[in-house]
Amino acid sequence: MKRWRRSLALALALSVAGALSSSAARAQEAGEPDEEAQEAEVEAEAPPPAPKARRKVIPARADVGAKDRKAAPADADQKRVPAEKDRAERPVEERAARGVAIIERGGQVLGLGAVLAGDGRILTALSPLGAGNDLSARLADGTTVRVKLGHHDRVWDLALLVPQTGRWTEGLTASSRDPVRADAQIRSFSAARGKVAAVPLVLRSRKTLLGGDDRQLDNAIELGSRVSPMDLGAPIVDEDGRVVAILGRGCAPNEGKPCTPVAYGAPISAIRGFLRAVPATAVQPAAWLGIQGVSEASPVAKGVRVTVVHPESPADEARLQGGDRAASDMILAVNGVPVTSPEALSDAIRTHAVGEKVPLLLLSRGKYRQVTVLLRAAPDPKAAAAKKPAPEAELPPPSSGGKATEEYRK
Repeated sequence: MKRWRRSLALALALSVAGALSSSAARAQEAGEPDEEAQEAEVEAEAPPPAPKARRKVIPARADVGAKDRKAAPADADQKRVPAEKDRAERPVEERAARGVAIIERGGQVLGLGAVLAGDGRILTALSPLGAGNDLSARLADGTTVRVKLGHHDRVWDLALLVPQTGRWTEGLTASSRDPVRADAQIRSFSAARGKVAAVPLVLRSRKTLLGGDDRQLDNAIELGSRVSPMDLGAPIVDEDGRVVAILGRGCAPNEGKPCTPVAYGAPISAIRGFLRAVPATAVQPAAWLGIQGVSEASPVAKGVRVTVVHPESPADEARLQGGDRAASDMILAVNGVPVTSPEALSDAIRTHAVGEKVPLLLLSRGKYRQVTVLLRAAPDPKAAAAKKPAPEAELPPPSSGGKATEEYRK
């Protein structure tokens, strides 16, 4: 009996062990390790004892990362300062470059020039222009306009060119800062492949040189950089893109030797004196519409009733009708600006330039219509006076306009 009980207990033990082993095997096959296996794996992956130093490794790296992330903006700021400065300067340079014109003759580059802000005329150097005939200026948008020499100064090598069509408004103004200083960031401009780019320029000091006709130039700005002959006439600008001088050509005196040709900067003081002496005739041609008219108010609108349309005028080409009230046009607006009198119409036309296309809003026989006129230069007043009859409330003649920018003249 005892033997039978022992055999039965042994058999039960073996069956239980087999069941457990098969259960563990099934759990392993299903990817669910038992607790002993999990404990073994945890022990195998756990860091070695003395983990205090090692336990701090991960937090330390996280802290370092956080410090790096906090420090990164400061480092980036330090590295970004020149980049942001460059980005801040680029728009200034680009804006200044928009006021620089390339002076040409027959497509050949002669030099550069600075467009006077709010004026449209171009200040440049005289020496590259030669006789001053057949000149054109290439503006920042690539258009080319014919220009005439309106005023010049041989001593300071300065010239003022007057565009015969259009009016470029993105010009340059004068600076009041001293350009010859240690912290100055001075630039000039150079032309390559029909495009104008800013270039750094070093100014050494103010020096006495010889100008045209062997006249003495006081306070001429001595350059410390080489200048291409085709860049003469270019503006020299400060950090704000304002003009401090114009590149000209002079002569450095040497005792007992012939003087040495040099490029220099004509200072603002010389430029202001030059512009004060510009004759009243050196202005851009006035835009001309070519009508006579009177103020009129109808039940539906107020404007300028056209009484006479001059033959071969811009108004004639746009087929404006004059004459009696029943057939003539009434001009209500010029480029969206209402006009209710001949004086207002004249002022509105004067704001536009020769060669510009301007829309006119008309009231004709009870209907509104819009036409576009291509403005041209006004005819010679003497020739027009010899031909025209006594005017009936004629429009006022265009004003001379085109005064040099006050920043230079003051």
